[in-house]
Amino acid sequence: MALRPPLRELSIGLAEDGFYKGFNNIVALASKIVIAMIVIWCFMMPDAAAKLLGDLKNWSFSNLNYYYTYAVAFFVITCLVIAVFPKWGKTKLGTADGEPEFSNFSWFSMMFGAGIGIGMLGYATGEPMWHMGDNPEIRMSAGLVKDAMAAAGVTLAEGADLWAEYAKLVAAGTITAIDGLSIPKDASTIPAVYDYVFLHWGFGAWACYALVGISLAFFSYTRGLPLTIRSTLAPIFGRTLEGPLGHVIDVTAVVATILGISQTIGLGLGAFASGLHNITGAAWLIADGKPTTAALLLALAIVMVLSTMSALSGVGKGIKWLSNINMVLSFGLLTFFLIFGATMFAFELLGKGLFNYIIHLPALTFTVFPADGPGSPGEWQGWWSIFYWAWWIAFAPFVGIFLARISKNRTIREFVLGAILAPSLMCFFWFTLLGGTAIDLELSGVADGAIYAESLTAQLYAVINIMLSSGLAKIMSGLIVILLLTYLVTSADSAVLVINTINAGGEYGSAGKWHIVIWSVILTTVIAALLIAGGLEAIKSAMIIAAVPFSFVMILMGISLLKALIKDGFR
Repeated sequence: MALRPPLRELSIGLAEDGFYKGFNNIVALASKIVIAMIVIWCFMMPDAAAKLLGDLKNWSFSNLNYYYTYAVAFFVITCLVIAVFPKWGKTKLGTADGEPEFSNFSWFSMMFGAGIGIGMLGYATGEPMWHMGDNPEIRMSAGLVKDAMAAAGVTLAEGADLWAEYAKLVAAGTITAIDGLSIPKDASTIPAVYDYVFLHWGFGAWACYALVGISLAFFSYTRGLPLTIRSTLAPIFGRTLEGPLGHVIDVTAVVATILGISQTIGLGLGAFASGLHNITGAAWLIADGKPTTAALLLALAIVMVLSTMSALSGVGKGIKWLSNINMVLSFGLLTFFLIFGATMFAFELLGKGLFNYIIHLPALTFTVFPADGPGSPGEWQGWWSIFYWAWWIAFAPFVGIFLARISKNRTIREFVLGAILAPSLMCFFWFTLLGGTAIDLELSGVADGAIYAESLTAQLYAVINIMLSSGLAKIMSGLIVILLLTYLVTSADSAVLVINTINAGGEYGSAGKWHIVIWSVILTTVIAALLIAGGLEAIKSAMIIAAVPFSFVMILMGISLLKALIKDGFR
């Protein structure tokens, strides 16, 4: 029996006149209604909103760990398979004679800046430092020590330091030293630190983005369907996507985009406020070691005004130039650490980390620790790995559409190399250089605990303060704040343009200036409402909840893409 020809046309009803001319009224209005309900709820009942969001976040950490872990594994495997398979990898995401719109440098700059640049500045130093003090290997090692102490009849006093007591008991000969332990803030735990850093910022993160981007580019540029999320499910649902089902899928993508970018911007605002505090010393910016709500709201206002101006100029102008600028500044910061940081130590970490990552990738990808309560590896995995998988999934519709928008006429293999392998290697280099310098400063005793003592988003500035004199540290902090601002603006204005693309049924050029301004205001209001309701934790909770429905869409997206490529092979 002959195969039916693939669907190459999908009618998404667009308004022909009025304010929503060129937009799908249902998707645009429904998205705004859902977002408005979230904002009103947070403003009217901030305490109740914060509590419910927190409870739902904790529930997802405890009950969706297997689901998120295996979903991300599926995304990674799908992307690698379609890139390696000869015919699929050569498939062009566009016309046979088409040429890419952007140079490789501009393409990579926009992709990296919109995808993960903010997280790099916020976490490149902080995450390795936090994992030095706590990771699954440390928690499992602690269990072995407790078992050994119990076997020796030793009871640990309440509030006592487990590791200090262990050292005393070994020195006294009461218990035998245990080989292979990962000890907090000790060189023994460094391999585990970078196992998990590379896991979180490597193939899993970028596969989430690439799967959405490749699917959109394939079905839009190769098949001729609209550049919107519903098109990626055409092989499964066909013309049913022209009706309510398609509208629900696109609304889900808009809501996930808003809350995913809110988490990313929220993280950046924290690092931005910490940087301003490091430069000015203004006490009102920081309270109890964390940025104040007032500082976060001020930073939000600055970012959103600049991002709106950039979005109005379009991808080819403001976003392109900002992306190029932040890439140049990023390389400038890396150059500083290459010259003045713990370079040889960082290269050692990078080499060993890459080897361990490749060897341990299958185990790291599929391992799920039981959520056995406080102190368990499963609790840690919920705080870190499951949080990351939810973040990348919620962020995927935004980055995926943006990647597809700038990747027309590239092959699937080129897309995977450019959107998974290259950014992963850049992340690994960044985390080993900045994080490795911080670790070296602490292990050598130079930092004397000063880096450990800071909040996650302030630890980069703590490193700068140790490496440089007061005056030079302020100058370098200023450059970091500027770099962070370019990443924030690039991400925010790209998100606004992506949202309008979804609302317009994939017609990128339909977004007039008022629609750009309105969605910029909506995004600003959502972030402000969540900050008022519960600070950065409320944003994190809302993002994790939004990731759940879109994760279902992404699983179907992967199945849909494989189905289309397999059928094309039989034609």
